[in-house]
Order: sequence, then C-alpha cells, then structure tokens
Amino acid sequence: MRTMPNDTLILTFPDFSQTATIVGDPNFPIDGWGGNDTVTATILNADVFVTLIGEDTIMQGNSHGGNDTLRANVDYPFSGATIMGDAETMLGNAAGGSDTLSADAGGNFRSNISIYGDAGGDMSGNTQGGNDTLTGVTGGRAFENVFSGDAGGSMSDNAHGGNDTLNVFEYAYESTATLSGDAVGAMTGNTIGGNDDLTLGISSGMAIGGGTLAGDSLTSLTDNAQGGNDTLTFVTNGGEPPPAVYGSQLIGDALNMSGSARGGNDILNGGEFTDHLYGDARTYAPSTPGSITGGTDTLNGGAGNDQLWGGPNNDVFVFTAGSGNDVINDFNQGNMAVGSTAGELDVINLHDYGFADWATLSGLISDDSSGNAVIHLTANDTITLSGVHAASLEATDFIV
Repeated sequence: MRTMPNDTLILTFPDFSQTATIVGDPNFPIDGWGGNDTVTATILNADVFVTLIGEDTIMQGNSHGGNDTLRANVDYPFSGATIMGDAETMLGNAAGGSDTLSADAGGNFRSNISIYGDAGGDMSGNTQGGNDTLTGVTGGRAFENVFSGDAGGSMSDNAHGGNDTLNVFEYAYESTATLSGDAVGAMTGNTIGGNDDLTLGISSGMAIGGGTLAGDSLTSLTDNAQGGNDTLTFVTNGGEPPPAVYGSQLIGDALNMSGSARGGNDILNGGEFTDHLYGDARTYAPSTPGSITGGTDTLNGGAGNDQLWGGPNNDVFVFTAGSGNDVINDFNQGNMAVGSTAGELDVINLHDYGFADWATLSGLISDDSSGNAVIHLTANDTITLSGVHAASLEATDFIV
C-alpha cells in the first residue's frame, strides 16, 4: 500500500470571485494511505468559495485516509467554505482518517460553511468513517450551514460511521445550522452509526438562531440501519430579548425511521428556550408492526416550554429546577407509533426538585380540562402528560 507524504499548505485568496478545490493527496491511489496533511485557507474577498479535501475526490479499494488538519477562515462577506475530511465519495473498503476540521465565518455575514468528517457525498460498500473533530463558527444571516460527522450524502450497504465530535457556535445577529452525527442523507441497508457528540450553541442577543441536531441522519434510517449512542446538546446563552429560535429540534436518530431500523441509546439536552426533543425519530414507517426498535433514551428539555417525545422503548425524562411548562407527548405510548404491542416503561426523573416521596408528589398531580395529567412542580414549572390520566400514574413512573 502506497503512503502519501505529509503536506503543509497555507493558502490565501485575496481576489474577488474565485472558486477553488484543494486536495491534500492528489492522484490518490486506489489502495493508498493518505498523508497527515495540514491545510489552511484564508478568504479575503467576496464571492470566494473554497473546498478543502483531506485526500482526493474519490477513495476506493482498501484505501485509508490520513489524520488531516483542515481549516478555513472566511474573513469576508458573501463567501463560503466546504471541508471534507477525506474525499467527495467513499466506496469499497475505504476508511477515513481521524481528522481535525474547522471553519470560521464568525466575523462576517452571508457566508455559509459546511464540514463533513469523511465524505462530502456518499459512503457505500464497507466504508468506515474516522473519529473526527469538527468545529464551526457561523456568521450573520447565514442559514445554510451544514455539519456531518461522516457523510454529506447518504450511507448505504455496510457503511459504518465513526465516533465524531461536532461543536458549532452561531455568532452574530441571525444564523441557523444543521448537525448530524453520521449522514445528511439517508442511512440504508446495514449501515451503523457511530457514537457521536453534537453540540450547537448560540450567542446572546440573536434575533434568529438555532437549528436541527440529529444523532445519525438528517433524513432517515431505513432497512436494517442502526443508530449509534449519541449525545445531543443545545446551548443557549440567554440574551434580552431571547432569540426567535425556530426549528430548534434534537432528534436522537433520524427524522424518519422505516423498515426494521434500530435506534441508539441517546442523550438529548435542550437549552433555555423552547425546544422539541425526539428520542428516536419524528415519524415512523415500520415494514411490519413493531419492526422498528427504539433506543433507551434520556431527554432533558432544560429551561423553557419544551415538547418531548421519547419514542418507542423505555425512556427517561429528566426535569431540573426551572424547567418551565413542558409536555411529554408519548409517555408510555411510544411503542404504539411503530405498531408494537410490547409494554413500555417510561420514567420521569424529578430528583432535582427534592420531593420527599411519592405521596408528596402525587398530591400535585391533577387532570386538566382535556383529561391530561398535569404535574405542578412549582408555581412556574409544570409537566403535562398528553393522553395520560392522573389516576393511571403510580410511584414506579417517577424518580423522586
């Protein structure tokens, strides 16, 4: 197997209206091993769009990516950068390196950035993603910022995602971003997601901020695809007035799960404002009743008035002091979404509120005018259990 050299490239783009693609290992052989390359690109004018690729446009055969460090500094408005840790397309038995990838457009506006840990497009065959670290800072009025731990396209066949870490911070007046642990597109066949850690933060004083975090795919898990055990965190830093956070949702596995897909055991942590948390998926389409299996997920909406769906399987809903007025939409009902008749045991963790025992807590639960159980934690904090009557609740449903 031919090993490529370790290269260091420092590039500056001072001229107006340019498009450039820089590869760390040009003419990469089919069974080659990439060098550990360092590439830094700085954009200093408008309408400049740069793509950085750690190895080459295609990785195939038994090739292996190097451990690359790629950075793009977008220092002028109306420009952008895309970073791919290894290639545009990965197939065969290609394996990605463990790359460190970063892009910063924080001082500018209308400058979108995208980072993909391994392939900017599809991963198929027996490809394996590396354990990558992605860091992004978005600029103002930029609404097409996309980050994925492995593929910017789909993952199919027996592709396997790496264990990736994504940290994205939205800076300036208006910005949104989408983050996925493994793929932007669908995960099909026997693909397996990595165990990823995704964090999206927003600065104070934003007018519009937020986005979508998906532990595995921003599109779907289908066939026999399996999600990883992911941690998703949305961090808000206050601000007066609070940002009009729209579309801020945390999804443990994928927007849709179909076929015989299987969810991972995910941890979802919301921020200070209104969040929508889904332990597994937003929608389900099982091939046969109960063919989809959800993970054992932990959901904590944080402060704000949050909407929570644990999904199929036994989930834990955690509430801490100052949690706001929240709604659990499928308490002990998640299995019905996939047609499963198996019993479900969701649990509500209220340990932070310091209730002495079940007898104390039970006196704070009553039905609203629609027959939904409402838990009155404090004068300002409540939990509504949609479709559940207060009389059906018991001590085993809670951790106090």
